[in-house]
Amino acid sequence: MLDVEKNYAGSRRDEIIDVATEMFLEHGFAGTSMAKLAEAIGIKKASFYHHFASKDDLFAACVPHGYGDALSRVQDVIASKGDPETKLRQAIDILYDTTISSPVGRMSHLIAEVSRTFPGVARAFHEGYVAKQRDLISEIVREGVASGTFKQMEERLLMHMLMGPIVTLSLSREMFIQFDDLDSHFPIEVLRDGHKDLLAFILTHVQKDKVDEFR
Repeated sequence: MLDVEKNYAGSRRDEIIDVATEMFLEHGFAGTSMAKLAEAIGIKKASFYHHFASKDDLFAACVPHGYGDALSRVQDVIASKGDPETKLRQAIDILYDTTISSPVGRMSHLIAEVSRTFPGVARAFHEGYVAKQRDLISEIVREGVASGTFKQMEERLLMHMLMGPIVTLSLSREMFIQFDDLDSHFPIEVLRDGHKDLLAFILTHVQKDKVDEFR
C-alpha cells in the first residue's frame, strides 16, 4: 500500500509531487485522480489548483522532479580526478540507480503512455533530464577521446548504446514487477556490470570506421 506518512522537508509543491509520483506508480495515470491525491495529502481538491492547473500539468512536473540529484552526482564524477573510463563507469552506475531504482526513474512506462496524448510530458522529460544527461556523458567521452583513452564515436549512436539497455531493463522490470523471481529474470547488477564492460570495450577498442560499417 502507498505510504504517504512522511516528514517532508520541502515545500507543499514538492510534497504534492512526491505523493503524486508514488500514486501514479501504484495506480497508473488514469487511475489517479486529483480527489484521491487531495485525500492522500490531506488538503482540499481546490488547493491543488494553486499549484497545478490540471492532472496533466502535475504529471509533467513529476517527470523531471528528482533527476536533479542524479545530474549533480554525474557532475561530481566529471569534476573528480578519475580517468575517463572510471568516470564513465561511475556515471553509468548513477544512471542505473536513477532509472531503475528511484520512483521517478520507474515512471518510464507511464511517460511513454501519457506522452501520446500529452506531448508536453515527453518535452519536460527530455529538456529536464535527457538532454542534460546526454551533455554530461558526452563531456566524459570527449575527455576520453582527447586523452586517447576512447575512440571517436558518433554521439547519437553512443547515447543509444548507453541508454537503450537501461531503459529496456527498467521497462522490463516494471512489466513483470509482480514476478516473485523478478531478479532472476532481470538481475540489475549482472546486467549493469556487463553493460559497462561492453561499452568500455567498444569505446577503447573499436575504431570509428569499424563502427560505421554496422550503421
